[in-house]
Amino acid sequence: MSDHYHLIQQCIDRAVAAEQARGRFRRSLHDTLPNLHRSIQLPQRDAPLHLTCFVIRYIQVIPGWLQRLDQLCQAGGLDFYPVRELILHSFSEIPERQPYEHGLGSILDEAYLAHRTMEEINDVLQPLCGTPLLPMDPLVANLVVRELLGEALACQLDDLACVLLQRFEPTALDPARLVSMILYKQRYDDAPGEWPDFANHMQIELSTPSLAQQFDLSH
Repeated sequence: MSDHYHLIQQCIDRAVAAEQARGRFRRSLHDTLPNLHRSIQLPQRDAPLHLTCFVIRYIQVIPGWLQRLDQLCQAGGLDFYPVRELILHSFSEIPERQPYEHGLGSILDEAYLAHRTMEEINDVLQPLCGTPLLPMDPLVANLVVRELLGEALACQLDDLACVLLQRFEPTALDPARLVSMILYKQRYDDAPGEWPDFANHMQIELSTPSLAQQFDLSH
């Protein structure tokens, strides 16, 4: 893992360790759960624990997934630098911003921004490549995290993800670079479980298929 993503990994490791030591995020969910959208269905037994485990997995995959997308964009001659630097900056400033409260709650907005940005870039490049660069389906997971963050903050982060997407220039992808990126993608041998559906694994479901339409994730 490159130094950039190693720094993000260290930040995530500190947040997970803080949660394991203090359990603040899990305790906070007792107040949060009654306010979640009614269509988000959680296991009846120890829902805060299930939701905490889900959030940990949601956060932990970020360095690996971002680095994968970074490498694929480099193969296609696309400038991933603005995306990487902004997300890296958002993670790296957390200890200074909240030195005594550093935990899952303080890192969740950065995690959501990273996932939403990856989702947007994946969606933009998929028609050009004929296949998703990252074999993920983050919609349900992002909707659940959106509820945990609150609509106002989530909308701000969605707007920022769109700004990053505008600075990303897929129109610069010429045919030779496109072939290079697709061939680079084919070199990967994904192990089972590398691209998990976090919500499904944690038994978190949507009670209606129309729930996604009730949340505006496009700007």
